[in-house]
Amino acid sequence: MKEAYEKSLQIIKLMNIKNEKEYNQLQKDYLILNAESLKYIAQTRKFKNIICLAKVM
Repeated sequence: MKEAYEKSLQIIKLMNIKNEKEYNQLQKDYLILNAESLKYIAQTRKFKNIICLAKVM
């Protein structure tokens, strides 16, 4: 599960995802976690916080 989480964060960083809608469109093409799973693992309710985590990573 941790590998999928890290892969999802890397894709957010590489593709310069700006919001949850863009991320959900990519989810269909790549084998990455859905937005709700990312929020649960990161223990946050806002997708912007996940984007910040991806940029730091």
